[in-house]
Amino acid sequence: MALDQKLLDIIVCPQCKGELALIEGGVNLLCERCKLKFPVRDSIPVMVVDEAVNLQRESARQAQSAAEGEMPVVMFRVGSGTDQGMSFELTQGTCRAIGRAVQDTQKTTVFNVDFALSLDESTKGLIMQYVSKQFRKTSSSVESVASAQQFGQFRRAPDIVLTDGSLSRLHAMLFYDAAGVGILDLVSKNGTFVNGKEVESRLLQKGDTIEVGETSIMFEG
Repeated sequence: MALDQKLLDIIVCPQCKGELALIEGGVNLLCERCKLKFPVRDSIPVMVVDEAVNLQRESARQAQSAAEGEMPVVMFRVGSGTDQGMSFELTQGTCRAIGRAVQDTQKTTVFNVDFALSLDESTKGLIMQYVSKQFRKTSSSVESVASAQQFGQFRRAPDIVLTDGSLSRLHAMLFYDAAGVGILDLVSKNGTFVNGKEVESRLLQKGDTIEVGETSIMFEG
């Protein structure tokens, strides 16, 4: 549902009390003066400065990362579902699992690797088979490594744990290296879809939409 125009006419930036503009298809509100981007979740604007994206700070961080020669990063944004408006990144050389929160269903949580979603041996084997096949051209001497924190050349980064109850506990995994950005379904109950088509695995293109459960995730590149 779109944000009600009457509500849009009366709300202001909580920091400068200035006007706001609806951007990015209605999922965010922008204060041009403060360079703050406020999320809109379930047609309700979240007018909390701590919840907003500081565009000036983000731009400075990206510039600093580039200057320091850090590994490239790609961005994803949750476009619909219980975690709408959430953004997360994937650094080249890493992989991140997508799964469902169990204990706290009211809050999106990103666990540290030490508290990662557990993988059984069958799932580890599935992941390594995918890595060896899809990313073999860029694999290195660590290709055979398979552990809770390393799959071939990919280091496992903190998992993306969402509040969508229709997700499997361990639903899918994202990968990023020089060959591109890929997604692998981890034999989830409801499947993983890209642009409306169910996939077991796929390399992603900028602008693709991933659907897991009732959540859609845009690959922003």
